[in-house]
Amino acid sequence: MRLFGTLVTAILSLGCSHALEVKNLDVYSAPVRLYAGDERFSVAVLPYSGSPAGLFYFNSLVERIHNSPAVSELRTDYLPGKGGRFEPVLILSISPQVKYRSSGWNFLINWPGFLIFTPAWNGYVYHADILTQVVVHDGSGKPMSEDAIPISYSIRQAEMDRTIFTGLTWLEVSALAFGGGIYNAFTFDDDIVGSLQVHVKDNYVNYVANQVGPKLIAAADAARPAPPPADAVPVPPEAAPPAETPTPSP
Repeated sequence: MRLFGTLVTAILSLGCSHALEVKNLDVYSAPVRLYAGDERFSVAVLPYSGSPAGLFYFNSLVERIHNSPAVSELRTDYLPGKGGRFEPVLILSISPQVKYRSSGWNFLINWPGFLIFTPAWNGYVYHADILTQVVVHDGSGKPMSEDAIPISYSIRQAEMDRTIFTGLTWLEVSALAFGGGIYNAFTFDDDIVGSLQVHVKDNYVNYVANQVGPKLIAAADAARPAPPPADAVPVPPEAAPPAETPTPSP
């Protein structure tokens, strides 16, 4: 009996979990670029109106804009005409649309993959698709530019709540792994969302900022009111040539 218990423990420990890993972070890697200009500008962000899944990414972008050396002041939940004395140079609409999905590969990873503990060394396959729409308006609300920035993260991860029954399949027929494979092929593991957000936050924000940042600077330059013309410097009149002195006749 003790040997049996040791065997069960060993099986479960081998097939229990795979730490969260994003396979294609490098595809969206981008350097941090700091504004080097002299003119700073004020920004307003319209209220968030998307789904709860996109709120984390919205807040992450707002945080980056707030910390940008190009921005002198940032107001969130801005409503045109109700900003009091605040007159932004730019008004932004930010809408991240997020879709989490599982993969058909998870069926094979579970069955017959349980035979070689595939969930543990490979992890289940998931995807996080984030389409970030950013619309830039001038201070009067006139649209100046619009971007739709797609990101699709390829994730590997397996938690014990999904692998424990797969491990137990070693002790009986493979029905558990077969049924679990069908379930995992169609069902995203919502438990990993929080860890995923922390894992990709900097990568996501840097990538979107590099796509949108130069356009914000250009829009701010175009939206600023033109400086008043410098006062004309009066040009002194040309001095009249001296009158010729008539030569007396001899």
